[in-house]
Amino acid sequence: MIASYIELNQQDRDLIMSLFRYEHIAKNTTLIAQGAMADSAFFILSGYLKYFKTVDSGEELICHLFAPNSFATSLNGFLQGKKSEEELQTITDCELFSITKSDLEKLYAVDCKWQVFGRKLMEGFLIEKEQRIIDLLSLTAHEKYLKLIKNQPDIIQNVPVKYIASFIGVQPESLSRIRKMK
Repeated sequence: MIASYIELNQQDRDLIMSLFRYEHIAKNTTLIAQGAMADSAFFILSGYLKYFKTVDSGEELICHLFAPNSFATSLNGFLQGKKSEEELQTITDCELFSITKSDLEKLYAVDCKWQVFGRKLMEGFLIEKEQRIIDLLSLTAHEKYLKLIKNQPDIIQNVPVKYIASFIGVQPESLSRIRKMK
């Protein structure tokens, strides 16, 4: 994944291995709690995560579903040192690499190519978030579901329907009807 952004040599790989920590995390484990400091970011080797906000009614509003080969964190909390307003939790058993904010800063200080990596990663996040907002405002639930099938079919196969429904902004019963229309 990192190699898709920047060229890596063996020294770079060794540096990554010294700063990122491998973790095997059980399903339904909270990585970043709502109201807690978000001091780590995670690269997903395997498994699925949900990033959500719990509203007053107790309902979880899924902001993002993360799949293998992606980075996940509470951006606001991680980048600005604020308490997270959302929660990041494993949906399945996961294998992750985690890095702390201070270790990421060390990585950026080693060589400017790591700053380029960070910038490109953030650009990707911003583009993805912008597209999500546009989709939420302009697509029907059926269109959002079809787009999810097209762009991330593994999420459809590995994430419970209730999370997919929340992610596209419908009740699970409505998603069942949409799935029949496919």
